[in-house]
Amino acid sequence: MKNYTFIFLLIFSLYSSQIQRFTYEYNFITDSTNRAAAKKEIMLLDIQNSGSKYYSYDIFVTDSIISAELEKQGDSGTPWGIVKPNSNFKGSIRSKVSKEYPDYKTYLHASLSSDFYKIEETDKPVWKIHPEKVKIGSYSSQKATTKYLGRQWTAWFCTDLPFQDGPYKFYGLPGLIVKLEDRAQTHVMTLIGNKTVKEPVIQKKNENHAFGPQSEIAINNQQFKKLWQEHVRDPNKITRQKMAALGNDAQGNSNFSFRDGATGKKLDPNEVMRNNEKQFRENLKKSNNRLDFDLYRY
Repeated sequence: MKNYTFIFLLIFSLYSSQIQRFTYEYNFITDSTNRAAAKKEIMLLDIQNSGSKYYSYDIFVTDSIISAELEKQGDSGTPWGIVKPNSNFKGSIRSKVSKEYPDYKTYLHASLSSDFYKIEETDKPVWKIHPEKVKIGSYSSQKATTKYLGRQWTAWFCTDLPFQDGPYKFYGLPGLIVKLEDRAQTHVMTLIGNKTVKEPVIQKKNENHAFGPQSEIAINNQQFKKLWQEHVRDPNKITRQKMAALGNDAQGNSNFSFRDGATGKKLDPNEVMRNNEKQFRENLKKSNNRLDFDLYRY
């Protein structure tokens, strides 16, 4: 492994000002009781000398549209912006993953309610490399397996691509992972393209939806598991804490406002939170097959 690491660093030092972007097609099933409702999203893995970032292309495009719209509106002096729903908004994978080289420190960037978290992964994939070889697209690849994130995984890696990285939190093989799938084939990530770019695609400023928001709370995955379980018990806990922290105005009304995204009209907070909990419970039943199965147990 040390020899492969040396080769990787030596080759990549030649491209320190560039980013190697790998595009994956991610096919997944969020509800194990409804395999027919399969979803697909295009994901990007940007690799540079300091590390990598894995994120949804569709969400990045959507967030760029929202950012441009908010910029047009200007600074209203309020802690919210109003963006009308747009049929062009796509993407469902809002979480992102970053890795820091050379130690491959791995972080999941995710949120609960209105709080953003940078969650350090305390486990790592331990691979068993097998002799089987196949061609994935145009890439000659070799098989490897691991038990990780609460699932059994099969990966196919290509030594012609000298990066010990891969989609999501996966890394540590002597070549880039070009295909990754769980045993039930409910999460499948397949490399469909790559190119070199000069500048990172994510260079946003001030927006919380950008990669690595400034307001992120740094925790490890054990701490996040506890927060997630609390969130499942009470989806409005964080919102109520923020309302209490902001206090009331001179008339006794909360300084924390809920507004309709289409009209900007103020909404009743109790009704909003009741609807929020109802929607959360419904979505939870349909999200029983999360990729990071261990992290989201409850």
